[in-house]
Amino acid sequence: MSDRKIILTLAGPAVLQTVIRSLFVIVDAFWVGKMGSVPLAALTSAAFLVWGFLALGEKIAVGTNALVAQATGAGNQELSRRISANNIINTFLYTILLSLLLIPLLPLLYSLMNISGEQESLCNSYLVMLLLGFPCITLLSTTAAIFRGYGDTKTPFMLFSLGVSLNFILAPVFIFGFSIIPPLGITGAALSTLSAFLAAFLTGLYILKRRRLIDKITNYKFDEGIIKETFRIGLPIALNGVGFSLIYVFVSRFVIEYGPDAIAALGIGHRSESLAYQITVGFSLASSVLVGQNIGAGNPDRAEKLAWKILGYASVLMLVYGALLFVFSEEVARFFINDEKVIATASVYNKIAACVQIFSAAEVILSGAFSGAGDSLPPAIVGLPLNFLRIPLTALFSVLWGLTGIWIAICVTVIIKGLIMLVWFKGGRWKKRKFALK
Repeated sequence: MSDRKIILTLAGPAVLQTVIRSLFVIVDAFWVGKMGSVPLAALTSAAFLVWGFLALGEKIAVGTNALVAQATGAGNQELSRRISANNIINTFLYTILLSLLLIPLLPLLYSLMNISGEQESLCNSYLVMLLLGFPCITLLSTTAAIFRGYGDTKTPFMLFSLGVSLNFILAPVFIFGFSIIPPLGITGAALSTLSAFLAAFLTGLYILKRRRLIDKITNYKFDEGIIKETFRIGLPIALNGVGFSLIYVFVSRFVIEYGPDAIAALGIGHRSESLAYQITVGFSLASSVLVGQNIGAGNPDRAEKLAWKILGYASVLMLVYGALLFVFSEEVARFFINDEKVIATASVYNKIAACVQIFSAAEVILSGAFSGAGDSLPPAIVGLPLNFLRIPLTALFSVLWGLTGIWIAICVTVIIKGLIMLVWFKGGRWKKRKFALK
């Protein structure tokens, strides 16, 4: 099979998976929006925090993806199955502990985001329920990572498709009530999401067992080596994700000074480039799998070759996407809202963001390649400080150029991160890393 066919066979379903997964938020917003503007605002505010929670919660999934891919590349199926079974249990135990730590911190996070009153109460109702059932989400992520480690991106796509479909059906039932089920409001939105994730996870676990891709979970024994390697790979990526989430909490405080129209424009800008981001994440997942398998097989040069090819294919798509977003920046904004002032502001954001999509692709896809090689520290070293740099840049540029300066500050850091990642990956030190497990 040619490199091109291998890449597209993996990347296609992976891209669809990321797009499908993003629909969970859209489904919740669709039904909660029918409750009124305040519940929808609460759900939107909660989304910023959920990003950070997911980054922490999916730490084991990130490590599992890399380790299973490397073990598969090394031809050690017994080790692949052992890693898979151990990290299913480790995910459950870790997520329970994480939830117990996060729930008491919610009031502090609301204060940082300047959320109060009815919006805080609604936000809390949603997040507490979500955290109580958080293992449902992280277990599906780890299950999907196991399939990808084996080189199967189609099954995760089918599992998330099942979850989204169930969520769309269950959300109105739990939110508004039906028959003997009482209306639960925004809490019901969290409950429907958890139920959908749980059903998809159980389906995935059944498939893993049928295909003999996982040891018996009942045979679980604590394995220090698996835990250590999983956290070593997953922790830097998790911290980078948490930092990204927190940065937008602070950046939004600058944006809100320009009024609710500015916040709406920022939200539209994110949605306008979200498809591009989902595409690059899909290619990143393919990069992680192929690099991991070739590192495990002792073929780092082929791993590098495939990573550059993946970035090349994605870059072509991002150039086209960026050009279309630049030319039709106003029309894209108008798709989301009819307010002319918001459209004008969002159009400026879209034009600026359109110019940096290729740099964003470089950061995301090469982060996946580093992760697959088991060297996830470079993305964190690049991402964390440069994401935090957005705070002083936003403060400075907003004084110089107003709201447009904030858009520029966000995009300047994207360019810098992409360029540094290109140079660092080209350096090739990641190719010296050896598969640590046996």
